[in-house]
Amino acid sequence: MDPFSQRIADHIASEQLLQPGARVVVGLSGGADSAALLAVLTELGYQCVAVHCNFGLRGNEADGDMAYSRKLAWRFGAEFRSIRFATTAYMAARGISAEMACRELRYDYFERLRVETGAEAIAVGHHRDDNVETFFLNLLRGSGLHGLRGMLPRRGAVVRPLLSVSRTEILDYLRRNRIGYVTDSTNLSDDFKRNLLRNRFLPALNEAFPGAIAAIERSMKNLRGNEELYNALLPERSDSLRGVSTTLLHEWLAPFGFNSDQCERILQSVSGAVFCSPTHRLTLCPGGRYVLEPLGAQSGRPELKGRIIDRPADFSPRSGVLYLDADAVEAATPRWQLRPWSRGDRMRPFGMNGTKLVSDLLARAGIPASHRPQSYVLTLNDDIVWAVDVRASALYPVTTRTKRIIEIRHEKTNNH
Repeated sequence: MDPFSQRIADHIASEQLLQPGARVVVGLSGGADSAALLAVLTELGYQCVAVHCNFGLRGNEADGDMAYSRKLAWRFGAEFRSIRFATTAYMAARGISAEMACRELRYDYFERLRVETGAEAIAVGHHRDDNVETFFLNLLRGSGLHGLRGMLPRRGAVVRPLLSVSRTEILDYLRRNRIGYVTDSTNLSDDFKRNLLRNRFLPALNEAFPGAIAAIERSMKNLRGNEELYNALLPERSDSLRGVSTTLLHEWLAPFGFNSDQCERILQSVSGAVFCSPTHRLTLCPGGRYVLEPLGAQSGRPELKGRIIDRPADFSPRSGVLYLDADAVEAATPRWQLRPWSRGDRMRPFGMNGTKLVSDLLARAGIPASHRPQSYVLTLNDDIVWAVDVRASALYPVTTRTKRIIEIRHEKTNNH
């Protein structure tokens, strides 16, 4: 057995990534990493289903990569599958970057194929250098422990058999075994942050500090151990924000798609504020509590229900409901309108100074760009009094002098 293959076999065994002879979906781009991954796994006796994704972003070059991937699969006796994605349309529909779109499309298809073929796992070609690049990217974003420990050998059904070897070792293995590969021209450009790290920063770092990459890898392993201890001691999620730090709140909410900046703003906001991740909505409630619920895009015009009530002596506003001073509204001879928000819309939000763009409030709440076109505003005499489900205005507020209250709520159906 090639010494390189033995190292991969030892890594698979030590991390318990795959059972001997298991069926495995292998992501095959045709590049060096995935070519080595497929070659080694077939050499080690795994039943490989090689999968190539064509994202339609590089024209003839991408078509050539697909053709070469098919040849590689044939050479190593692996079943071959391929798929073409309408990536540009997917990006536009979801309002996300090309990188994020490709990632979502790729892993969603890999998982569907894993279930269809009865495969034990999905193997991808990330190696040690990729992990060090991830470390620096996350470091420069201000990540905490979770980001700095890098990629894991296993995450769910996804395994990374090459994570213990370097790019140089991969290329040496391919050279010894006369295995060709294709080169994605976008990997040679410094236009992308990861490529800049790969092509310029890390080579310079290793030259100035020999052994730096290996030392960083050891530090990442230490951080993984620290994270295991941290998670073991982490308290269970509470629905109360009293005494909670930004770090702890982020640990609770990160699985629901919330980032650390949102968590910091959540702790600084008042009751009624709404924040959204790509999958969930968080609404702040009186008493320092919050409600977390799955986010469903509105299907068409929201249905609002309103009523006038006498102000209770113990009045306490509830989240997700608009409250206005009824006498002040009636004195203004009200003219109501519920409409989709428009670019340039401004309102005077309750609890904030001055006026703000509605677009900024939607973004601040974390509502995905793909959901924002379905957001509505309620106006009173052309002034926005409610960005529905997001923020009430400071106009016509309920005070201690208020006798009657207009209460307006969004009646959500099962489709919302």
